[in-house]
Amino acid sequence: MMDAATRPLTLMFGFLALALMSYGTAFGAAHEEKGVNVGPGEMGIDAVIIDGPPIKADQVQSNEHATYPRGMTCAECHQVDFFDVDLVTSASKQFVNNFPNLSQEEIWQKVVAFLPGRERFAIATVQDDMPTATTVDMVLDVDEKVFYVVSERGTEKLLQLRINPNISAVRFKGWTVADGGAKQWVSVQMKGTAEVIESTDPRFMQLLEKYSLVRISKPRAVRRFDIIKVTPKQIYYFDTTLGKDSYSPYQLWLRDGSDS
Repeated sequence: MMDAATRPLTLMFGFLALALMSYGTAFGAAHEEKGVNVGPGEMGIDAVIIDGPPIKADQVQSNEHATYPRGMTCAECHQVDFFDVDLVTSASKQFVNNFPNLSQEEIWQKVVAFLPGRERFAIATVQDDMPTATTVDMVLDVDEKVFYVVSERGTEKLLQLRINPNISAVRFKGWTVADGGAKQWVSVQMKGTAEVIESTDPRFMQLLEKYSLVRISKPRAVRRFDIIKVTPKQIYYFDTTLGKDSYSPYQLWLRDGSDS
């Protein structure tokens, strides 16, 4: 909490920085005198917090904004209004808005490289405002920019998708506390719509070929499975290694091809 005497000074410095972090250099030490050191984050660097003015989630930092290292978020120094913005992962959008972005084609190629074959995704479907999370194997059709899933008939997710075609999915690889190792994360997070394709559909056998079915013969697959076609509307490609080149770790790909 700030008293009346310190508020003007705090706001003045807040316009200059989201967060300043000490590297043990004269630069870091000088700013630490003006802020509060709240300790290290996941990058192992101490964070020096200087209270800033309230901002909106879609606000873009000015050219006069002070330089600060990676690992901090706007909400650590500012009161951020995450509501009534754009209903698109506002915290992630802050990174997209405030750091350099790759082109839409470059983002897509990274998605393709991350998903070379049948990949295990967690998906979420919804019925009556109640989400259901399950795991599936997805195959990316690179040319059509869609995903295919082979699913047992009668599963809850298929019943829900017939009622509500909206779907969300994520594929993740990277560091965990249990595994240790290099602290790097890569993921694909997408939102889109799904179409359930039954075995009587003329497209079924062709799509089954694209899926590279294993363990089950095609005659059995026709009797046993439906295919889900997932059309992503947006994909967040997240990669902590992008920070090495000063890019946003979150890269937003949009199906309409527009820049974020």
